[in-house]
Amino acid sequence: MPVITITSKDQFDELIKKTPFVAVQASASWCGPCKAISPMFVKHSDTLGIDNTYAFAKFDTDDVPDLAMELGVRSLPTFYFFENGDKTDSNVTGANPPALKKTVEEVSEKAKAKGAAVSDN
Repeated sequence: MPVITITSKDQFDELIKKTPFVAVQASASWCGPCKAISPMFVKHSDTLGIDNTYAFAKFDTDDVPDLAMELGVRSLPTFYFFENGDKTDSNVTGANPPALKKTVEEVSEKAKAKGAAVSDN
């Protein structure tokens, strides 16, 4: 599943409203560590993303400053995770591949469980 590029706060709000689980990368075009870890985020999206259940998205803090302010971005990159529209406490700050992998996999397990529960009904 491709990573969604967020270009407005409204687009972001709609995404977290309609998708139960969302991983979001806050980055900037000038940020070296952001560029270094982005391919890993894309790989996780390709292997763990689930249509209509678990989406991966990214935004440039310079292009969508109101979203950066709302999320409280203080360093780049930062990865935020949302469940049913609410930000979780499972943020990953900095280019930390092991922490990112662990967190996206944990969220994937929740998303799979939710998908299975929905399909059982």
